[in-house]
Amino acid sequence: MATIQLVVFEINGSEYGVDALAVNGILRSKKFTVQKIPGVSEVIEGMINLRGHVNYIYNLRIKFGLKKAELADESKFVMLNIGSQVVGCVVDEVTDIVRFDETDLQPAPTLSTRGNLSYLKGIGKVDDRMIIILDPVQLLSSDETLDMIRI
Repeated sequence: MATIQLVVFEINGSEYGVDALAVNGILRSKKFTVQKIPGVSEVIEGMINLRGHVNYIYNLRIKFGLKKAELADESKFVMLNIGSQVVGCVVDEVTDIVRFDETDLQPAPTLSTRGNLSYLKGIGKVDDRMIIILDPVQLLSSDETLDMIRI
């Protein structure tokens, strides 16, 4: 039986997870200056200089249709390996690392008629918690950001 390890984070009170193997690092957002990029989708928060490399920062609140919020002291950038790039996603807080047996995961819901939800891999349950599992490659390539990050 295969297991999957997820890095779990919170956005607007909901929990999301990505495969830990896709995570390049977790950064405190307040330690970086996010440089805005004129003329790009508002889904792109901007870019940061991380160890001499430009990394784009993606705003998942906008992607998920939530109200944009200012970066708080607890906000983090979850840095993801996407193809040959490392791209960050703004999250409210990184809360946990959990393991699931793949048989314990439920498939992603197919109820929505609004937009492309191919980035939803499934739902994981831990006690009373439900964690929405995201596919980082689909999440970032399902948008106009594909040209920006060159997957």
